Amino acid sequence: METNISTVQVVLMGLITVFVVLICLIVIIKILGLIMEKVAKKQPAPAVAPAAAAPAAAPAPAVSAQNNQQIVAAIAVAIAEEMGTDVSHIRIHSIKRV
Repeated sequence: METNISTVQVVLMGLITVFVVLICLIVIIKILGLIMEKVAKKQPAPAVAPAAAAPAAAPAPAVSAQNNQQIVAAIAVAIAEEMGTDVSHIRIHSIKRV
């Protein structure tokens, strides 16, 4: 009967320890959040450049038709490998540069 009491004590001590540590973590996170808010208020907001002054996007480099076919083939092989199927079962409709 004494082993049951010690087992219950160990379980209770484990649960209490877990919840005490979780409560401590919550308190630490709240304190750090307050500190970060105060630091953010002290720092000036970064200046936003006007939209007219923004540089135009650089045009994409020209890709030759041969190079484009190689890219499509490489993408098809990668997709087929990931899907575990043959490349002949893959049909790519369009590719958009991201």
